[in-house]
Amino acid sequence: MKSNLYGIPLFIAAIGTITALCMENKKMHAAFGVLWSGLSVLHGWQHRGNMEKVLRKRVKKMDLFHTLNIPKSKLEIFIRTAEISSYIPGRIRLHSRVLVGNDVLNRQLLGYLRSFREFSEVETNLLTGSILICYTPQYLHTNSELTRAEKYIRKHVRRK
Repeated sequence: MKSNLYGIPLFIAAIGTITALCMENKKMHAAFGVLWSGLSVLHGWQHRGNMEKVLRKRVKKMDLFHTLNIPKSKLEIFIRTAEISSYIPGRIRLHSRVLVGNDVLNRQLLGYLRSFREFSEVETNLLTGSILICYTPQYLHTNSELTRAEKYIRKHVRRK
């Protein structure tokens, strides 16, 4: 089946369908349309392997979360609710209004952020809503979630 060339018959069937439509010959139009459809199916079946490979590559490249910039984790959602005050590789300062005076949230946040072994230090200030995160950049980049979060921070920092 791979050796069969369907391009020329497909082209002829397409021209016949269009010609029959212009001549207002319904039977001829239907016959060429059926022929065109059948040849299209055969042609698609002939190239299904190539189409599957191309489709897999395109779907892989088209990471919808990345394309639409949708957060993938709790950390990314949190970072987007905080103001990114400063960033230098190895040190990030965030500010969150909801953290001001909220001891329960503070404990939850510290527990969550300190669960990342890639962070060497995490400090918060309940009076200002400040969050300081220190880390070793090379070590942080072993975690894809944190690498993605750092890229977002680097792009959205208020001042460097």
